[in-house]
Amino acid sequence: MKKFLLTLAAIGCAMAMTAATARTYTCHIKVTINGTVTEQDEVKVDMTEDNGYYSMNLKNFVLKAEGQSMPVGNIVISNVTGVDEHGYTTVTYKNPIVITAGDDPAYDYWMGPMLGQVPIDAIARFTSTAVSASIDIDMMSSLQQVINVSIFGVAPAEETGNVADVNKDREVNVADVNTVIDVILNKQ
Repeated sequence: MKKFLLTLAAIGCAMAMTAATARTYTCHIKVTINGTVTEQDEVKVDMTEDNGYYSMNLKNFVLKAEGQSMPVGNIVISNVTGVDEHGYTTVTYKNPIVITAGDDPAYDYWMGPMLGQVPIDAIARFTSTAVSASIDIDMMSSLQQVINVSIFGVAPAEETGNVADVNKDREVNVADVNTVIDVILNKQ
């Protein structure tokens, strides 16, 4: 009986160690379409790790341009291996994806599913507190557009402290990312 319980405990520990970890980042997003830059609303980006494979989910993405909102959908890059170096993880992805419909009830339709296979060339770098990503989408053959999505964001502070509250304003938001950038560029 002891061996059985010990085996059961070991299996439980192994399962806990291999369980997926997920972190949601609040991100500033910039979209460039054929060289024209459009600033977007803040978005949530989920990064998930499961047994050495990573996924990035930009959920319910709505493109804002020229005063109009165009509901695009969920941009999901999944099952990508990562490289850990210099304190952050880097994932790269170069394959087509299908953008799925979002679930935000404010929109009746989502354009992404109508696009079919969308060619994605992406790179993301992240830590437990910050993420940056660049997603290139070459739709020149179908829409005469080359699109770049740039993402910069931070994760909420941990329960044990405000790790991501870099500027100590008691909020975790894009201002923290700007502070990190200023520190990197030696402006502070």
